[in-house]
Formats: sequence, structure tokens, C-alpha cells
Amino acid sequence: MRLRMLLNTGFSGPQAWLLLAITRGYVARAGIELELTPGTGAYNAAAGMVRGGFDLGYGDINALVEVAAADPATAPTGVFATFRASAACIAVPRGSAIRTPADLAGAVLIGHASDVALRTFGAFCATTGLARDSVLVEPAEGPMASLADRVLAGEAEGLFCYGSTLAAALAAQKRDSHAEFVTFRYADLVPDLYGSAVMASPRMLKEHRDPLMALLRAFQSGLVHAFVEREAAIEAVMEFAGPEAREYVERRRWYETLAVEMRDPERGYGLGWVERARFKRGIALHAQALGLPMPDPIATFTNALAPGGLPRL
Repeated sequence: MRLRMLLNTGFSGPQAWLLLAITRGYVARAGIELELTPGTGAYNAAAGMVRGGFDLGYGDINALVEVAAADPATAPTGVFATFRASAACIAVPRGSAIRTPADLAGAVLIGHASDVALRTFGAFCATTGLARDSVLVEPAEGPMASLADRVLAGEAEGLFCYGSTLAAALAAQKRDSHAEFVTFRYADLVPDLYGSAVMASPRMLKEHRDPLMALLRAFQSGLVHAFVEREAAIEAVMEFAGPEAREYVERRRWYETLAVEMRDPERGYGLGWVERARFKRGIALHAQALGLPMPDPIATFTNALAPGGLPRL
């Protein structure tokens, strides 16, 4: 069965688990042929799935709140969570007077308009007690490294980003993001938010449930083996990314992702699942911050299809 899948970005380190599942043959043995389309950002994946008629997508689960509010009948559903924490960050220069979220009052923050950290900033403010109207948010264009340099030059006090994206962008210039920036991680400060997940279209859930479950078992195998065989996972990334990609940059991106967004699984829950009470709190927080109606938590993400547990290695 051939399925079309929209990715979060171009082929890169954080997709190592998925690309390993393909190169190792797990996906093919499930009877699935995946046609992968590079995306334009994790927050754009849910809406992009609907516009492009994709069967599957991979991106930020919080974006579904906006999609479901606009048209719940066509909105995809999360079926396999890979990021148990939000990847979003606000980065400020190391040595800055901004040392706590409260210190962001009066600051100018820049970032790509579709950046997950910018789009979920309202949830950050609601959780940390920062007054949203005390911060000037300026959408900006350009490569991540150039936005970082604008902040270091004093054009803004901080930057919306993924920690892994900032680390990789500066690593490409032989720079260390941890030496230049301090990050306020949503993973720590807004713990109810989840991050990226595989999403399925309404048609997949209604008409192709069994093939979808087989595919998710293949994804589970790819994820578990990518945890254990980290260098093999990077080799899979490089096979897809092409000769222009730099291995050390993608390795840095992958290892940063493992350290934060894919860290310790939640106790008592299977791989790929969400903890329902936490998930409901997270989407309610995000919906309220956006002034949108609360979507149905089960329609936004279901645990019913993910295999759970751990396969044998």
C-alpha cells in the first residue's frame, strides 16, 4: 500500500527513527511504501496535511488545535507521539540580564512566524505568569544562524527556536550554541505541552486502520533501534539527506533531540502514547491562549492505534 506522508522539514537528524525504519525494511515488511514530502516546519504539518490531501503527517501536535478549531471534520488525528516534551525554546545571549521568564517583560523576541515556540508562546506566558502584552514579538525571516546573530548584535533580546535547530545552525559554523545562549525550555517551563507526533487523516482512520497499525509497529521498531543504535540512525539520515548535508550537524541535531524531547518515557504508558490527563491540560492551555474552542482530546490524539510497550531488539 502506497501512502503519502508530509514531514516537518527537510530530511534531518530528528527524523532518524523514521528514516531508520525505512532503511532497515521495517516499513516495507509492514506492506507499506511511503512517499515522503519534506515540509516547511513542524507547526505547518497539520494544516499542510489537510491542504495537500496527505495520508500522514509528522509535526507539532499543538498545531492541531488550530486546525481542529477551523474544521474538525477534516482535521488529522495524532496516532504516535515521538516528542514527549515540547521542543520549543526561547534563547537569550549568555550573560544577558534576562535570567528568568519574568525578566522577559519589556523584551523584544524574534522568530519565524510559524516557529512552534512563537505559536505556543501564549501557553508559555500563561504557565510562567509572564504578561503576554509585556513582550513585543516580531516575526522574522532568514536562516536560524542569522536570527541568532541579530540577537547577539542587540537587535532583539531573545529568539524563538528549537534547541536542536539552534544547536545545529551554529554547529554548521563551528560554533557552540550552549556557549553563546541560555535557553528557556518549554519542556521544563510548560510541562503539559507535548511535541511532535505522527498524524493520520480521517480517511486513514476510517478506511485503512489495519495498515496504519502495521505502519506504527514499524515506526516503533525504528524508534527503539534508533535509541540504541544512534550512529546507525545517523547513517539513515545521511542516506536521505544527500551529499550537501553535514553529518556532524545532523548528529548534533539528533543528539539534542534525544536529550530533551525524547528523554525518559512516561511511567506506565506505551511508546508512542500520550498520558491523557496531561494531554488534555496541554491542549486546553494552548486553545485558551489562542482564544479558540477546546477540541475533543480523543479526536486530537488517540492511543488506540500505537502498539505500546517495547518490541524485542
